[in-house]
Amino acid sequence: MSALRVAGAQLPNVVGDLDGNRERIADAMRWAEIEGADVLLLPELALTGYPLEDLALRGDFVSAVKEALNALAAESRSVTTILGTIVAVPPRRSWDIRPRSVANAAALLCDGEVRGIYHKVLLPTYGVFDEARSFAPGTEPAAVWRIGETVAGVCICEDIWSGDGPAEAQASAGAQVLLVPNASLFHRHKPEGRLALAAAVARRNALPVVYVNCVGGQGELVFDGGSLVVDRNGEPRFRAEQFDPTRFCVDVEAAPPRPVSPAVKTVHTRACADRAPISLPASPPQLDDLEQIWRALVMGTRDFAHRSGASTAALGLSGGIDAAVTAAIAADALGRESVLGVAMPAAGSPPRDLADAQRLAKQLGIGFQVVPLDAMMSAFEGALAPVLEGSPAREVRHDLLARMRGATLLAISEELGHLALATGNKTELSTGSATLHGDMAGNFAPIKDCPKTLLYRLARHRNARGTVIPEEILSKTPSSLLRESVSLPPYEVLDAVVERYVEKGEGFQEIVRCGLDPIVVRGVLQLIDDAEPARRLIPPGVKISERTFGKDRRMPISNAWRPFSAEQARLAPNQGPASAPATPKA
Repeated sequence: MSALRVAGAQLPNVVGDLDGNRERIADAMRWAEIEGADVLLLPELALTGYPLEDLALRGDFVSAVKEALNALAAESRSVTTILGTIVAVPPRRSWDIRPRSVANAAALLCDGEVRGIYHKVLLPTYGVFDEARSFAPGTEPAAVWRIGETVAGVCICEDIWSGDGPAEAQASAGAQVLLVPNASLFHRHKPEGRLALAAAVARRNALPVVYVNCVGGQGELVFDGGSLVVDRNGEPRFRAEQFDPTRFCVDVEAAPPRPVSPAVKTVHTRACADRAPISLPASPPQLDDLEQIWRALVMGTRDFAHRSGASTAALGLSGGIDAAVTAAIAADALGRESVLGVAMPAAGSPPRDLADAQRLAKQLGIGFQVVPLDAMMSAFEGALAPVLEGSPAREVRHDLLARMRGATLLAISEELGHLALATGNKTELSTGSATLHGDMAGNFAPIKDCPKTLLYRLARHRNARGTVIPEEILSKTPSSLLRESVSLPPYEVLDAVVERYVEKGEGFQEIVRCGLDPIVVRGVLQLIDDAEPARRLIPPGVKISERTFGKDRRMPISNAWRPFSAEQARLAPNQGPASAPATPKA
C-alpha cells in the first residue's frame, strides 16, 4: 500500500491578520518542502482566522484575501498545500436581501498555482457557531483529489460530524485518506470527543484520517490544537500537543485503491514509492482535565490582551478565591511584572481580607496598591441622602461599594493603560449574586465560565507547581454566602444545578432525580433565568464548558415565563417581586 507523507502545522488563529497569517503559512510551506512531504495540511480558515462572523461579508476583506491566496499560490512548489481560506461564489438566490456570496473553503496549492478548491458543505448553526449566516454551503461533497499515488478526500471540520456527509461521499468516490482542516474550539472533555469522532469516521469509511487544528484565543473562544492521525481501523497513530503551535510530519498508510469517481482531479502525479519511510513521531503526554482548563484560561487571557493592544492588566484584590485565581491566571498569561492588584478596603472590611490580598500579591510577585474607599463612600452617601431621605439600605450600600470598586479599577486601568480584569465566576453570574458594574466591571472576565467549586481545584492545581495562592484564601468561607438577603444553598449544590440546567440542558424533573431539594432547584432555576438581562452586559471571558452563557445559551432578555417565582423569592427575597421579572444584580 502507498503512504502519503503529510505535514501538519497547528498555526495560531488570528482573525483578520492577513499579513501575519500569510507569513506563517509561507514559512510552513518552506518547512514542508524541507521535510519532503507530499501534503501540507493547515487548519480551517488559516489565512483569515476563525470565526470571521460578519467580516466575511465585507467586500474589501474578501478582495484582500484573494490577493493573499494568489500570492501564496505563487510561492507553492512541489508540496501540495491545503490552505483554509474564503472564496467568493456567485449568489445562489437573487431574491436574498443579503446573499451569502462567500464560501468557507480549502484551496489546494501546488507548483505555483491554485490546483483546486473545495467548499465546506455542512455549516454549523448551533452553540457558538453561526456559519450559515456568513457562508454559502458547498455543493460537491464527493470531490476527491489525486496527490501523487494517493486519492485524497478533503473535508472541513463539520463535514465529518455527520454520519452520512462529505466523508462518506468521498470514500465512495475512491478516497484512500481523509485530510481534515479544523478550527475546533476547546471545552472540557473536547479532546477525547475529537479522538472518538475521528476514530468513528475512520472505521466507518475504512480510511485513515488526518485532523489538523489551530491554536490560540479569539474573543471568548480558545482553540487548543491537539491534531490527530488515526489509521483506517480507528486506532490513534499520533496526537499533537495542545495549546502549542507545533508542527509534525507523518507517513500515513493509505487505504487500498478503490474505484475512483470520474470527477477525480489531479493535483500532481509524482511517484513516491521508493523513498525511505520516516519514523512515527512520539505523541506528547496528554494533559489532565485541570491542566487543560488552566492552559485554556491562560491562553485565552493572554491572546485577548495582546490582540486588544494591551500588555499589562489590573484587577481588584479582595482577598477571596475569585480574585486570587484571576490574578494567578493573569500572572501566568502576561508575566507577573505586568499585573497590578488593587485592594480597595472600606469601613467594615475585615482586616484579614486586606492582609490576604497583600500576601497573595507578594507570593505571585505582582504589583500591589491600596486605595481606601471610605472618603468616596461618605461623599456618595452624602450626595444620595436628600434623595433617599437617609442612608441607603444595607444591600444598596453593599452594591454601591462594589460599583465604587469597579469604577476605581476602571479609572486606574484607563489612566495607566492596563486591561481591566473582572473577577466574577459562573456560579454567581448564574444566580445573580455578583454585582453588575462591581465585581463584573472590566474589559475581560477570565473565570466567567468557571463554577465556584472548580476555582478551588484550579487553585490547588496551580499551587502544585509552586505555592502562589495562600492557604488562608483557600480555607476562607466565600463572602457571597454571608449576604443576609440571599438564602442560597452551598456552592456544591448550586454548581450541580447550574451544570445540569445550563450546560446539559436538563429540566426540573431531570435535575431533582439526582436527589436535590425540589424547592431549592425551582428557586435556583428561576434565579438563573431572571439574571439574563444583566449577563448581557458583562465583559467577555474564556469558554471552558460545552455550553456557556452568551452565544451558546440564548434566552430572551425580557421573559414573562416565570414558573418558579415563589421559590425564587424564598432564596433571594430582595432580588425582585415574585410576580414580575426581577432586576438581577449580575
